[in-house]
Amino acid sequence: MNILKNKKGNRSVTVIEKDGVFHDLNDPKIASESTIQLIEEGEAIGSLMGEKVKGEIRYDLPIIPRKMFLPALNFKSHVSESNSTRSANPYFFTKFQNSLVPNGGYVVKPRGVSRLDYEGEIGVIIGKRGKYISPKEAQEYVFGYTIVDDVSIRDYQLNIDPSFGKDFVMGKCADTALPIGPWITTVDSIDFDKCVITTYVNGEIRQNGSVNDMIFSVGELISRISQIVTLEPGDLISTGTPAGVAEHSTRRFLSPGDVVEIEVKGIGSLKHKIIDDTYTR
Repeated sequence: MNILKNKKGNRSVTVIEKDGVFHDLNDPKIASESTIQLIEEGEAIGSLMGEKVKGEIRYDLPIIPRKMFLPALNFKSHVSESNSTRSANPYFFTKFQNSLVPNGGYVVKPRGVSRLDYEGEIGVIIGKRGKYISPKEAQEYVFGYTIVDDVSIRDYQLNIDPSFGKDFVMGKCADTALPIGPWITTVDSIDFDKCVITTYVNGEIRQNGSVNDMIFSVGELISRISQIVTLEPGDLISTGTPAGVAEHSTRRFLSPGDVVEIEVKGIGSLKHKIIDDTYTR
């Protein structure tokens, strides 16, 4: 048993079992800080899981990244379905901590939005500090992988301004727009090249794409960002999404009551539900 402390001195009790599974029995914030601390200290963790409560699993956020980078149009199939042109270099946008949602959580559909969309992706968790990283050495900086849903509001994102183009802030940074989980699988526990991202909406397959369809590899994504940003343990860089998003396929956007599940064999399954916004002043 390891006893860890976060910056406020609160205790976080963790158990690291022989199977490499890391259990944290406290709140999500403490759990996340413990995870980053363990990554920084080089602990061998397999996965971060929630506490079993009254026969059910309560999942917490596996990590609260300090920085998050998501590439646009990084799967050939997604470029094709959107009638877009490949970029010469990765093009990134960011999200913030207000967007994070744990496995089993809820994505809130903002008022007035009619084109709420899913984007199943793999999240790459950085394991050590670095800058000016080459693509060849980038794998040394990967701690592990999780699953993310890059929830997108097409009403805003694709409302093109003649001077500024797409609005990635309004289209990507909404509250609850980045479900993440269910845990982190360490880099040595998975053959990334065999990963397939499958997204279900109410049990129906909407996306099914291999990472071999990526335009820029994980190494190239890490290298590109690190030319101007110092990457730190716990930072997240996603892979981008394969074809099948509602905007460019079925036009069946997400509505309250819908259940989205994203599965990546070797990593796990991330599930969340869509609900109405009940915000009051």
